Amino acid sequence: MSRVVETPAAVAPLDLICLPHAGGNAQLYRGWAERLPSTVRVRPLELPGHGARLAHPLHTDWPTLIETLLADVLKHVDINGRFAVFGHSMGALVGLELIHAIRRRCARSPVWFGASACVAPERRPLEAHWLDCTHEAMVSKLRGLGGTPDALMNDREFIQFMLPVLRADFHLCGTYAHHAASLSTNERAPLDCPIGVFTGRDDSATARAEDVAAWSAQTHGVCTQHRFDGGHFFLDATPAPVLTVVATSLADAPANADCRVPADLTQGEAWIH
Repeated sequence: MSRVVETPAAVAPLDLICLPHAGGNAQLYRGWAERLPSTVRVRPLELPGHGARLAHPLHTDWPTLIETLLADVLKHVDINGRFAVFGHSMGALVGLELIHAIRRRCARSPVWFGASACVAPERRPLEAHWLDCTHEAMVSKLRGLGGTPDALMNDREFIQFMLPVLRADFHLCGTYAHHAASLSTNERAPLDCPIGVFTGRDDSATARAEDVAAWSAQTHGVCTQHRFDGGHFFLDATPAPVLTVVATSLADAPANADCRVPADLTQGEAWIH
């Protein structure tokens, strides 16, 4: 498998922390390390209760989730290096909160942030019903997002197995606006890094142009929009065009050093490698 874009050896390496969508796991980013430049160390981060961390308790409130993930990151991060963050759908919200937490705790920032398949934080509606909604409501939500084969959608046992994860994740997404509103202005100061916003042309979740454009308010840097063929899960369906933009964006990122993740990661924790 050939790399999408190769960068000169003189370019300083960086770590790309990747966060999955609601109900998803770190496998969303399988193959990225082989396709991105060799200077990019892809670090998919697994949320508690998902994928390889299925045995860990799920989190349904933002402060607990972000504190858990921040501890995972800081355990493996040398803040003298460079890092970037990419998140898809719910992962974009988690990524943004993680960046703010790193800034508050370590006074460090990423060189780039990629927000995929997600409207701007302040444009998210309040939805507090997901923890106790009906089975049918969950199925309807999944059908609306697309990306799940009909065979699985009609498999009640599969849906029942996924319900706890989906309820927790949808609740986090639905209550994000309330969480963000509870933070002070200092805690929510705009980022300094560039933001790349990725959307699918057929994704109803990001169909309103003004809701996507509002991401520009999250940074003092440049905010660039990128559109791709496909729906909400365009990232998984046709990754090559996305990876080309990611590789180019990272190559163009500021050269100042911020965070670096060491190679000797501990097995069985949040980092998937």
